[in-house]
Amino acid sequence: MAVAFVPAWPSADNFPLALVAATLLLGYLLFEVGFFYHYHWHLVPRANQLAAGPPAPYRDYSIRERGQLLIRIIDRLIEHMPCGGSKIAEEDAIADHVYKFIESWFQRKNENSPYEQFSEEFDLATLDVGLCPPPPKMIRMAWSSVGGNVSSAADEISDDSGESLVMDGEEGNRIANGPVVQNAQPTDDRIRKGNMDQFLAWAFFGVTFAAVQSDPAMQKALDNLYITLQNRTGLSFEEGTNPNYRPRSFTFEHVQSLYRPYGVYAGVALMRMAANCTLFALGFRQYSCQRGLRYWHRPATQQQSTPFLFFHGIAPGGHAPYLPMLFLILRGQLSYKTRDVFLFENTPISYALCFDALSEEDTVHGVLEAMHRHLGSTSAANNLTLCGHSMGSCSLTWMIRCPEIKRRVRSVILLDPVSIMLSEPDVVVNFLYTRRDLADPYVGSRNSWFCKIIRVFNETKIHLVASSEMFIEFYLRRSFSWYNSELWLEDIPPDVKTVVCVAEHDEIVNATKIEREIDLHNAKVTKKPCHGASVDKIIWRDVGHAHCVMNPERWRDVHLAMAEVESHIQRDLMRTKAQ
Repeated sequence: MAVAFVPAWPSADNFPLALVAATLLLGYLLFEVGFFYHYHWHLVPRANQLAAGPPAPYRDYSIRERGQLLIRIIDRLIEHMPCGGSKIAEEDAIADHVYKFIESWFQRKNENSPYEQFSEEFDLATLDVGLCPPPPKMIRMAWSSVGGNVSSAADEISDDSGESLVMDGEEGNRIANGPVVQNAQPTDDRIRKGNMDQFLAWAFFGVTFAAVQSDPAMQKALDNLYITLQNRTGLSFEEGTNPNYRPRSFTFEHVQSLYRPYGVYAGVALMRMAANCTLFALGFRQYSCQRGLRYWHRPATQQQSTPFLFFHGIAPGGHAPYLPMLFLILRGQLSYKTRDVFLFENTPISYALCFDALSEEDTVHGVLEAMHRHLGSTSAANNLTLCGHSMGSCSLTWMIRCPEIKRRVRSVILLDPVSIMLSEPDVVVNFLYTRRDLADPYVGSRNSWFCKIIRVFNETKIHLVASSEMFIEFYLRRSFSWYNSELWLEDIPPDVKTVVCVAEHDEIVNATKIEREIDLHNAKVTKKPCHGASVDKIIWRDVGHAHCVMNPERWRDVHLAMAEVESHIQRDLMRTKAQ
């Protein structure tokens, strides 16, 4: 006997609930569709707008002093070279080493083509977006002739004749990097003076070469840079422009982001809200400064020790992922109950829908305001401990370069710092472009095939989680000044206890170079204490970037290092009082 199938309809009891759930789901999907179009038609074009005003001032170098910055970089490059050989061979090695450094700041033609598929700019030539590969060059050239905007401000497509076509819809904001000199294909395939003009104008003046040409002072300073290169390294460059090289002037380029549903940002906001509730329950309170800096503060409830100022790195939720690490570091004799604790926020690098980035000046002003508000003129205000992770180490550079804060700092803790040797291309290339091989040319790669697999996994995770997020990219490409954020170890005052913690297989920074830089710096300090503070280092073997944020063993390492630093500070204070 056949039994007819009768569909099960919702009962009267659960029908309203199912209807409400379906309505909410439909409403959410419609909202996501609206956010998708808002993202591609409004947010991405907004992110791709280049800064209309001048770049951030070079804090430590006037226009006439830009050559001093170049000399500083060249001297460090030479220091990192192995010694030995005849004088002529050594001069040739220096020229070759510096040239390779310069070349690493350039992108060779088609070198990073796999990364270009991640562009989020809506392409009207193909009606594609996201993971679709870019259309053929001729299609883009044809579309650009009718007003399409399909390339970045620094994206130049050279045809077979060597002519450079700048396809950009914002010519009023930026002038193109000057005309490309017509010449035959370079036989030695080396960087030429036209390429260097573009690179040096961006790196040492923050503008295009056309802007440098229009300013006599900058043009003279640029000419002096070539003289410095010739005198210090023996390098000179042929006239013309090699179309196979393009400088990685990332602040002139469009963002290279991946779309994320609004639900992702909402989930991060909930995580941030949970972290804020936790902080509030532990006695922290949130404050805002006059210029926009926000922070959490908890006053000391017992005998006051060194105040602790923390600056987070690029992370979903800002300080939220760091709370377990911070509370386990600040325990025992380092308890957060015995010291004022400040947690400063940097919203644009926290997975928030925020284009408003604070400048160095506003951030420093906010930190000073927080110190005056909560510490006043107490003795604790002159015994600060600064701690920063990854991108937060750049904020520590700003603090150390501020005279009013610098004289109050007693210890600095740097975790996975990107600020050390920032003029090297490793951090920028590894985070914003395709990864380059970081095997040290003098040491060789120490990675096994298994480590390389783990590294690729971690690199992919960093790209998907952090470096491809639009507001993070906007912050780095529009609001980040590398020349004011690099931390030179010799700039740290001699009486400041400094600890640098680096992961051996860091996917962003070059741990081998940083370890050697610390060793060379300590050797100079041993000979002449005026070269700065001695730096203690912790090298975490066989781990990658941000491993310290989630690993309790790494928390213990940092806790012990801070306890030793604290004991040194207390002994110094007792010795000072005795005198």
